[in-house]
Amino acid sequence: MNFALHLSTAVLTLSLQAVAGEQPKAVEKLPPTCSVSGRVVTATESTPLKSSRVILIPERQGTGSPHVHSAMSDADGKFNIMGLPAGRYRFFASHNGYVDQNFQSTGAEKGAVLALKAGEDVKDVLFRLTLAAVITGRVDNEDGEPMANIQVVALQRPSEEEREDHPWLGHVELKVAAGNQTDDRGQYRLFGLKPGEYYIRAIDQFMSTMTMGIASDDWAVRESLGSQYAPVYYPGVTQIGQAEAVLVRPGEEGAADFILRPVKTLAVSGKVIGVDGKPATDCYVGMIETPAAQFSLNLNATDNKGEFKIEGVPPGSYLLMAEQNSSDESAHHAQAKIELGDENLESVTLFFGRGTRVSGQVTVQAGTVNTDRLSVSLTSPDEIIPGGWSRVNKNGSFEILDVSDGSFIFDLSGLEEGYYLRSARDGHDDILTNGLQIEKGQTGGTIQVVVGKTTAELNGTVTENGAAVVGARVSVSPVPQTSYDRTRARSARTDQSGRFSFSAIAPGRYKVVAKFSGQDGTKPAVSEPQTVDISESEHRQIEMTVVPPDK
Repeated sequence: MNFALHLSTAVLTLSLQAVAGEQPKAVEKLPPTCSVSGRVVTATESTPLKSSRVILIPERQGTGSPHVHSAMSDADGKFNIMGLPAGRYRFFASHNGYVDQNFQSTGAEKGAVLALKAGEDVKDVLFRLTLAAVITGRVDNEDGEPMANIQVVALQRPSEEEREDHPWLGHVELKVAAGNQTDDRGQYRLFGLKPGEYYIRAIDQFMSTMTMGIASDDWAVRESLGSQYAPVYYPGVTQIGQAEAVLVRPGEEGAADFILRPVKTLAVSGKVIGVDGKPATDCYVGMIETPAAQFSLNLNATDNKGEFKIEGVPPGSYLLMAEQNSSDESAHHAQAKIELGDENLESVTLFFGRGTRVSGQVTVQAGTVNTDRLSVSLTSPDEIIPGGWSRVNKNGSFEILDVSDGSFIFDLSGLEEGYYLRSARDGHDDILTNGLQIEKGQTGGTIQVVVGKTTAELNGTVTENGAAVVGARVSVSPVPQTSYDRTRARSARTDQSGRFSFSAIAPGRYKVVAKFSGQDGTKPAVSEPQTVDISESEHRQIEMTVVPPDK
């Protein structure tokens, strides 16, 4: 059939439809896309920064990898990103050797959300990137010889905002900001640091490197022998309370040299017994320092007798943990708190199957959820160590193995946007509010978990003296708030118009507070708390006014 015949057939079909009273189907018209353009320059001299990455990521994401829109700046520092769907985006620029900058960032604040309306073109966006700081140094042994493959990390105290957004940081005194290893000259370089104060820590713990797909033999040797050197903080002390912070300014290079001295280190050895009473030959045993729980020590596999030995451990308090995967859905856990003084700790026995088996069922009230993409977890509110986890089966059932006695936060992860954890009950107990209580290996029975579907939204504006506040942080927290309902707390940033938005918010009562730190990052302007009630399909609008602390 030739082209003319195709055309004739199409005309005849349309004519017959018209005679029969039928109308051709209208082509669906898609909403117009948006574009964003601007420049990336240096903060000090406004010099164009070529090959900077400019990135937009949707503010709210469902499961899976985020959809990223990006561009590279040209020789004049200019960028142009087209074909953007309308929506709210996290928007930032990055360049090697500089600190990432968020859209409309001022001082200590993390910047604003970029809100785009259908067909909108945002022009003349300017990113002014600040030079990153660097900390360098050398690690020697007691004889002045350089030490290679020593881990060196830069540590910072978490900010109040970071602790609010990540509750587990509430139990961590210091968080890792950057890390590296010393080279054959004993030298290290920590780069890409934001200006500020850092505590530098060196530890003789080797991280394996891969060359042409073959692991270095040094890793196996040092993993087996452990270390005879205690971890130290700059300028050479073992306790964080005695450490000195290194202050670095934009583009500045700080220095921190170490001398690692031998100390009496110890060995921890024992065995792991499986649920069948036989030696567990296919599990891993590791140690974590307590109470900080930020730094792990050697991870060892049990041998064919279920035995393990961890050497080169400095005196201190630790959590000894073992894990064994029983299937794709769950894992056996065993742990014990230990104290190391002047002698080796021998004959430690960890038992799988000694804890409580927590079972449950996930039910979806409305819509369709792929339950096998979900997972459940239990976490102690006083520590960051998990009490256990499990994947959810296709039929909605789950089992968390070897949970010790105590109180736990229950969480369900993997839900797509628009779905929320509506309730979780252990018998008559609301564990989203009161936590899961396990005493003497007993619970209230099977945990009943209900997933709901919501279109609820909480939107609003933040102002100061009648003007929109760009980049304010708005947080919502459940009312009443307990140590066990942290998963319902959320935060968002205002956009270039001072507006904020929470979509698919779980129904309930919330306290809403807005804060803005401004340029100096101190004494934020704070709003009066507002209490709002949200139903499953409600769209609430509120106005928040921040007031400087001196008013």
